[in-house]
Amino acid sequence: MENRCFTLEIISPIDLKELSIEWVEVESPTGSFVVGAGHSPVISVLKKRGFLTYKPKDGDQVKIEIMSGGLFKMAENRAVLLLDSF
Repeated sequence: MENRCFTLEIISPIDLKELSIEWVEVESPTGSFVVGAGHSPVISVLKKRGFLTYKPKDGDQVKIEIMSGGLFKMAENRAVLLLDSF
């Protein structure tokens, strides 16, 4: 069976989390998009007062409010979320 999970690293000034997830939905200033395992490389600015939603490997989906923006990067089956605050 193909591995449907990848790593999401959430970095903020006060916390660092590393999670195994199935997908993530990113809200950028120009719209939202979904990233899954094996997605091609992408970098995006996060929408201020937007949301990021992800589905953990063994759990229900989680929605995070992005208050002051940040950056999202996906490459080599690893996503990094760099937040101004959390």
